[in-house]
Amino acid sequence: MFKAYIFDMDGTLVDNCRWHVLSWQEFARRHGRGISERQVLDWMGATSSYYMDRIFGRSVPPDECAELTREKEALYREMYAPHLRLADGLRGILEGARAKGVRLAIATGGSMDNVDFVLDGLGIRSRFETIVDASQYARGKPAPDCYLETASRLGLEPRECLVFEDAVGGVRAARAAGMKVVAVTATMPRDVLAAESPDWLVDSFAELGEL
Repeated sequence: MFKAYIFDMDGTLVDNCRWHVLSWQEFARRHGRGISERQVLDWMGATSSYYMDRIFGRSVPPDECAELTREKEALYREMYAPHLRLADGLRGILEGARAKGVRLAIATGGSMDNVDFVLDGLGIRSRFETIVDASQYARGKPAPDCYLETASRLGLEPRECLVFEDAVGGVRAARAAGMKVVAVTATMPRDVLAAESPDWLVDSFAELGEL
């Protein structure tokens, strides 16, 4: 039915949102600021500049934002490295896609350093034909830019792509791009994601079976 599966990374490929929350909170603490778990989760999928502007209460210039982002993401990788593993049930989806000739891609609001950390750490880089990170599109989720850019690079129409997401902003981005979307309850409560009317709503990839 679909020619490509496009995966969000954080909270979807890997169940890592706890460590993004903890690293954002530690980053903010080191800078004399504060950020709540609810804020981190509500903003999930947004660009790093979105977080920085709100943490510091001002428009953070691009060069300064880039430096601060490197600091925060290095902290995240240090904290999450001992816990890195593929999301439950996802290996079967990846293997099934390969058997059916479905192409695989990643569209993330994270940095390429974080993409490298996950894909190389798990040994799954070769499975993904196209990777689009935050540096390769203008507007963060819930804008559809990342998914439209990924479809364009694959040479496919949006309707030919199925998105896998874990956050409200990501589900909205996929919808805005004209794509079907699977929402996995790794990050947000089931009722919150259900309110976004995803095409599939599961607690684990193992529930999906044949798509």
